[in-house]
Amino acid sequence: MFKIECLSDIQKSYLCNMKIYFINGIDVFDENFIEQCSSFFPKWRRDKMLSYKFLKGRVQSALAYLLLIYALRKEGVFVDMPEFYYGEHKKPYLKNYPGWHFNLSHCKDAVCCVLSQEEVGIDIEKIGEYKENLAAYISNEEELEQLHNSDNQTDDFYKLWTEKEAVFKLLGSGITKDIKNILNKDKNIVVDSYKIGDMWLSVSYNN
Repeated sequence: MFKIECLSDIQKSYLCNMKIYFINGIDVFDENFIEQCSSFFPKWRRDKMLSYKFLKGRVQSALAYLLLIYALRKEGVFVDMPEFYYGEHKKPYLKNYPGWHFNLSHCKDAVCCVLSQEEVGIDIEKIGEYKENLAAYISNEEELEQLHNSDNQTDDFYKLWTEKEAVFKLLGSGITKDIKNILNKDKNIVVDSYKIGDMWLSVSYNN
């Protein structure tokens, strides 16, 4: 059974009130759910949802948008269906909620949304197999050595992967050649990570 949870409430008086919303068990949603969403989503979001060929992608797209609406309602600021505009590398921003920032992510079993009054990035991944070639591609020498010496390579690898993804999504740059050293590039960037069952979720923001 699915459940919407608020994973964190990070209070920083000089920054923002940031909340992460998370929904698991998304396999319970079917075509009827998609039809219901189609009946009230704005046309641009309905078209985005229906552009996915398979049900899973449509469900993930629908739930991401619904989580954002839920987050805006929980903050007491919801007045209209959110509209997006996009940065140079396709990072979405809220067109009709000035002063609010968000980011979305999904994996096979879950969808998450973070809402903040500052720039933010989020990533979630289901823990799978450890892949040495991918670890070598994303890790600098120190990180790769830590993975090689880890008692749980797979766990630590997926945590590291979500941390890096979250930073790239904060920056809105897309994944670049800086992937090996992205966590060390700006000391003002903070990354918080949460293990949720067999998934890792990381959120990144500026200190």
